Amino acid sequence: MDDLDLRAAKIRLLCTDIDGVLTTGALQYGGAPGHDKAFHVRDGAAIKWLQRSGIPVAFISGLASKATEHRAQDLGVADCFAGHLAKKPVLDELCAKYGLAYDQIAHLGDDLPDLPLLRRVGLACCPADAVAEVKAACHWVADLPGGHGLLRAVAERILKAQGRWADIVASYEV
Repeated sequence: MDDLDLRAAKIRLLCTDIDGVLTTGALQYGGAPGHDKAFHVRDGAAIKWLQRSGIPVAFISGLASKATEHRAQDLGVADCFAGHLAKKPVLDELCAKYGLAYDQIAHLGDDLPDLPLLRRVGLACCPADAVAEVKAACHWVADLPGGHGLLRAVAERILKAQGRWADIVASYEV
């Protein structure tokens, strides 16, 4: 196992930013109140795989958004912190809730508000289009830009490192 797989094998909670990670970061205004966002369906599937494998997922976003809250509800993400620019207190709250150390947590982020988490967690990941400071703080800079299945790629890496991937794949076989 390489260093990235060793880190992934320890993960018991995955935290993620939303805008620029689970979405492209583009915000569309108009129509109904709140922000309209497009989420990648593969990220949603991966969140369900992690949850079924006993790894909860938490949304930690600086932007308060009804779309983020709705997506969390649709996916059964109980820990949705939308509108929290100060992300480290949220991380500490999640550590206490789940009884975890920082090295048991993965975080996906793309911009400066994510740095306090990325510099502490056991597996720090970002999309290819993250800002330079975030890329420098991460263990893994994915080949994918934000909004194009980054969480799916990270989840697969975690589940493979933990020996759970074969069970996920087998669940789709007839």
